[in-house]
Amino acid sequence: MIFNCKNCKNVITLNKCEDTFEGKLITCYVCKEEWIHHSKTFFLEGRLTELDQDLNRKELIINELNTKYNERINQLEQDLANKKNELEKQKLLEEKVFNFESRITDTEKLNSKQAELENKIFELEKNVKKTSADIQDKNRNIEKKANYLEMKADSISKPSKQENKIAANENPNDIVNFRAYEKKKTSKEKNNKKSFFWDNTNDK
Repeated sequence: MIFNCKNCKNVITLNKCEDTFEGKLITCYVCKEEWIHHSKTFFLEGRLTELDQDLNRKELIINELNTKYNERINQLEQDLANKKNELEKQKLLEEKVFNFESRITDTEKLNSKQAELENKIFELEKNVKKTSADIQDKNRNIEKKANYLEMKADSISKPSKQENKIAANENPNDIVNFRAYEKKKTSKEKNNKKSFFWDNTNDK
């Protein structure tokens, strides 16, 4: 069996089977270094055990991280769902704002229409007052004209005193006593404004 000293690297040759040295103390006859001999299988098993332990530790770390990541993902998904719900609410709010803005626009139009109606009412009231004043002026003018025409018609149908005097004195031989005539007037003649000063039949 051939060994390499771990200290001086010297080659040691022993005439025995390797299995007989498994776990035995070996001493270098050059530097007197001692160590316990193990076969490659032992070292491989130990290495595999270490690798298994390392792998277990890494898997444990990975599982812990995965658990944290899953928790974080669940939290983020919940946050995303909440954000989406909030976004939907914002859309509803935007729609309400749009509808309210449309209502304000319609109200402004109604207000403008109301102002136009008020102006129209004002103009109509002013025109009504002006027309009423014009009607009153026309009525006064018509009344004045009618009074004038009535007076003119009365003057046409009623002879003047001068004309009556001429008619009474058509015969130069007739002498008219106006005072005596006035005493002879009857109530009927007083009420009849369109009659002459005397009745020719009575004078005769």
